[in-house]
Amino acid sequence: MLKIFLSSTFRDLKDYRINLLKQINSTLYGIGMETFTPSGEDSQYTCLENIDECDIVIFLISPYYGSFIEECKISGCTARCPLKQQSE
Repeated sequence: MLKIFLSSTFRDLKDYRINLLKQINSTLYGIGMETFTPSGEDSQYTCLENIDECDIVIFLISPYYGSFIEECKISGCTARCPLKQQSE
């Protein structure tokens, strides 16, 4: 069964997320932050682990943004982004 990860800001798109995950789950397997259980693990890791296990990622875009990440905590990440450039 295809796994689909849904990524977006939460509060402003809550109704869209609920409806979309409901539709996805009717025939496929949808994963969103609603399915995460508190584990004490950093949200960066949790999201990336789930994305890694999915076949498809859907990004819902809005003018808002989620939590701001001060520092990339993912070791071995080779992305060229401002977070990585700060630590170099």
